[in-house]
Amino acid sequence: MSVCDRLLLGLLWNLISGWANGTSLFGRLGTKMEMPCRYQPLQAPLHQLYVYWQIKVSEEDLTVAAVVEGQVDEKFQHWAYKGRAWLDPMKLKEGDFTLYLSNLTEKDQGTYLCIVMFKKLPMMTLMQNSTVKLKVQAEFSIPTVSINMMPGLEVTLICNSYGGLPKPRVWWLNSVDGSLLGSGHLNITVNVTQSLNITCIVENPQGNVTSLPYFLEIPPHNEHYAERQSHVSETVIGTILPLIVLALLAVGLCLARKPQCVWQVEPKDNKEGTELPLQGRNPEET
Repeated sequence: MSVCDRLLLGLLWNLISGWANGTSLFGRLGTKMEMPCRYQPLQAPLHQLYVYWQIKVSEEDLTVAAVVEGQVDEKFQHWAYKGRAWLDPMKLKEGDFTLYLSNLTEKDQGTYLCIVMFKKLPMMTLMQNSTVKLKVQAEFSIPTVSINMMPGLEVTLICNSYGGLPKPRVWWLNSVDGSLLGSGHLNITVNVTQSLNITCIVENPQGNVTSLPYFLEIPPHNEHYAERQSHVSETVIGTILPLIVLALLAVGLCLARKPQCVWQVEPKDNKEGTELPLQGRNPEET
């Protein structure tokens, strides 16, 4: 393909992608997709037709498949589609340029443009164009619920579900009465004051998947723990307080009997001058 032809294709993409006949298709991750493009009945000789399937990725036009002068030509095919995208050579003469794309990935999502042109020197005439908007979907795994307890009454609910496309919407329900606890995200934080059964529902175009009920038990330690701590404090105070009172009474009696209590050291005897254990004595007794 010459540089001139490439520039022409780029210009055609920008001009016709906005008004080309379009359809929307949904494909499942890992499966094969058929995207139709038919020029029927053929109004030009097949050997003078040029057909290009293209997709715009990051402002770059990628050639997914091509027919040059009536023959499938793989040398223009982008490497990301080699071995995955093709046209059926037996159907070209019928004007059927359906694109087959296998092993769908998330990156295959986008708008594909099919351009059918008739080349008769020195001109290239646009004969037909169409678009296919492809969305890739996948089922989510059956969700499971886990929690993260936070200080106070806050609990983070976590809905674990994997492998699906596109991004789902999540509903959190009370399994007993069906009341709504929250929605929108796989993780939510709620205030819970009592134990309850929780269910998370993952919703996407492939269908809804529902978790088994999860019993969230709120341990009654908040009030009971505080009450138990109060009992412990009362026991400690009840034990220590009498000892403090007795000590104060002893000091009071000592002060009532003598002007003051003096603690001093008596020698064991006059010769050695060693000390006895401390004893309480009144100064007048010395």
